[in-house]
Amino acid sequence: MQAHTSLVELNAGQAAEVLKIRGGYGIQRRLQALGIRPGAIVRKVSAALRPGAVVVAAAGGQAALGYGVARKVIVEGRP
Repeated sequence: MQAHTSLVELNAGQAAEVLKIRGGYGIQRRLQALGIRPGAIVRKVSAALRPGAVVVAAAGGQAALGYGVARKVIVEGRP
């Protein structure tokens, strides 16, 4: 895996640190409300085989993100 990638490229069960969110104020605010913000550790729970919802665990809860939104969350993988 590359050092910096998006949520959609993580493997199921893999944890990563959020580096940045590519997008405007609205998308950043929505993701922050879910606990997905720069510096947060998130874990990819599952994803569809083709572009679809990506389920992530963050801040003690889980959220399903659309494929396009998950592509905007730039992360760095954790061992």
